Amino acid sequence: MLVLGVRYLNGFVAACEPHERQPGQERPEWPPHPARVFMALAAAHFQTGADPSEREALLWLESLPPPALQAPPAAPRAVVTHYVPVNDKAGDVSKPPTAIIQSAPQLARDRQPRTFARAWLEHDTAYLVWRDAPVDDGTLSALASLCAKVTRIGHSSSLVQMWVARPEEVGEVNWIPDDERAELQLRVPGPGTLEDLEGRYNAEAVEGYASLQVLAEDDRDPRAKRDAKKRLKEQFGNLPPVQLRPEISLYQGYARPQREEEKGRVPGSVFSPQLVVFALERRSGPVAALGLPATLQLVQRWREALVSYSDGSTERVRAIVSGHGADGGPLGEPHLALIPLAFVGHPNADGHLVGLAAVLPAGLDPEERRQVLRILGRVGELKLGALGVWGLVRELSDRPPWNLRPETWTAHPEGATHWSTVTPVAFDRHPKAKDRGEYQREVSAMIADACTGIGLPRPREVVATPVSAHLGVPPGHVFPRLARKDGSDRRHAHAILVFGEPVRGPVLIGAGRYRGYGIARPWTIE
Repeated sequence: MLVLGVRYLNGFVAACEPHERQPGQERPEWPPHPARVFMALAAAHFQTGADPSEREALLWLESLPPPALQAPPAAPRAVVTHYVPVNDKAGDVSKPPTAIIQSAPQLARDRQPRTFARAWLEHDTAYLVWRDAPVDDGTLSALASLCAKVTRIGHSSSLVQMWVARPEEVGEVNWIPDDERAELQLRVPGPGTLEDLEGRYNAEAVEGYASLQVLAEDDRDPRAKRDAKKRLKEQFGNLPPVQLRPEISLYQGYARPQREEEKGRVPGSVFSPQLVVFALERRSGPVAALGLPATLQLVQRWREALVSYSDGSTERVRAIVSGHGADGGPLGEPHLALIPLAFVGHPNADGHLVGLAAVLPAGLDPEERRQVLRILGRVGELKLGALGVWGLVRELSDRPPWNLRPETWTAHPEGATHWSTVTPVAFDRHPKAKDRGEYQREVSAMIADACTGIGLPRPREVVATPVSAHLGVPPGHVFPRLARKDGSDRRHAHAILVFGEPVRGPVLIGAGRYRGYGIARPWTIE
């Protein structure tokens, strides 16, 4: 068993998600990607003499399966613009410097705006755990030597202490490699990673260029000076050799450990119970919170943003994200659903939105799931016009608020028999019955059909109602109606569902199930 410990000495992590580098919109990378830790070890190796035994240890490490992680919860900090001094340069009277160095007025130091993604950690230590890694004493010693040389992981302000930890130091891990249930996609090293980093670091050329520069500026040996200048021009064109930014494109899906009781099966829908949850944060705008009636606008804007980021993906993944096939028609199979998460079901509930969740089809191919998760991770902000700008922050804590917990909405794994809608069910067709009682029976049958249509057993009882059984949910007439293809409005209603056996969600039913309507949540009869 191999365990690497990482202590963040300042109590925060400063590292940016690799695909979130747009100024002002950077998001901190957490949990730490195993690839970033590997790159820190490789950098320590390159910069301290490249000991052969350390190289062999790194080659062994990159050959291992991805590690499990024990990572504390993190709270992202607001991204703040800092004005950072850059390299010194001679002062120019015609172009006054941004800041004169008081002790040396002939030098000026411009300040450039920079933003840094940071997150405060609940605890300062994280662990990477390879439970089945048989490590020998020589490799362990080389890794310990490398760890002792690592001073940062991420930005230069993200100072760390790293060591080979004893197995008894680590409690239960909270993230494990699992592509089928993945909630996160983290970069990991693989065979060939060290060789690629060596090529990008380009140590031999960098050291050769630096040595020639020293000789070219040394007046003690004119012949050596001329020769050095000649070689600098011939070999390097008088330009420093290229060093490429380290990049690792191998991703691994990670999920929370599965409890033993979760392995039992209760009937479920065609949707995965592993919701991808985002907290909703106000960035600007006239309202302090959005209510459930804003669901349609919010979800539609989120879908548009996700589709725009799916352009480089496969046709299949674009279809899963957009819900439309290559011909532009609706996809005839389960695809990505987007749902609101609201403060409901409590005596003080007011129905305001606390978050959003992405719901993936159950049994999605691991590679397709990986691509969809990466697309979801790229949208961090929604611009809603008059409703302002709202941020999406991935909810990864071990103890999230009740209404941001997937099991609150899915009853996974035990299931539940009683469910009630939080957003109304949009009817698949217009009811034809004239008699009030017959109308209710027709609508109830339509909603029961919608349940079987997503793979659930037929409910024992369906009650179509103007109001939800959950406290804090607005009545159905407050929600905007969905439009049909002919421009007319779809009717909708809240519903109470009673099943003859426990079922697990997500329970998304009706014509608007992919757009935030027809979302049912477990309901307990008091």
